[in-house]
Amino acid sequence: MGKLIDLTGQRFGRLVVMGVDSVYIAPCGSRDTKWLCRCDCGNTALVLGKNLRSGNSTNCGCVRKNTLPASRRTHGDSRTSRLYRIYNDMRARCKYPSNKRYNRYGGRGIFVCAEWEKSYEAFRKWALANGYRDDLTIDRIDNDKGYSPDNCRWITRSENSKKVFTDKKKKQ
Repeated sequence: MGKLIDLTGQRFGRLVVMGVDSVYIAPCGSRDTKWLCRCDCGNTALVLGKNLRSGNSTNCGCVRKNTLPASRRTHGDSRTSRLYRIYNDMRARCKYPSNKRYNRYGGRGIFVCAEWEKSYEAFRKWALANGYRDDLTIDRIDNDKGYSPDNCRWITRSENSKKVFTDKKKKQ
């Protein structure tokens, strides 16, 4: 490591260097100085000098936290929301033969209606208008028909279990 160049007081994007924190030794043996920085948002961050000087670090991560979720939300829900997962799982088991449950859904003619297939927003609107809650699961009223507004409802897992048991008895 060469002679330390004092970065105290310098600004790098939204970061202002407050002082030296420690020396970082990389697995390859190279050394760099960790600087304590204050971000314009009020947070502090420890940043390697090389990342400050190269422009790779210009904020504490607040910009990513505030902009990334918005860029991944086209319909008000993130891709990890429970309702979006239900929607994706419903479509996958009806549409893709590689899905492990395809045989019991798409393989026997169960489909997702065209309105829902092309638009998560349409499914979401129906779900919220028809009682969706995080403790409920989607249920097809007639198990031989597909997923559509007139054949689906939201029920609890225990109600779904009872329904499966009752349907099996009827088929015997």
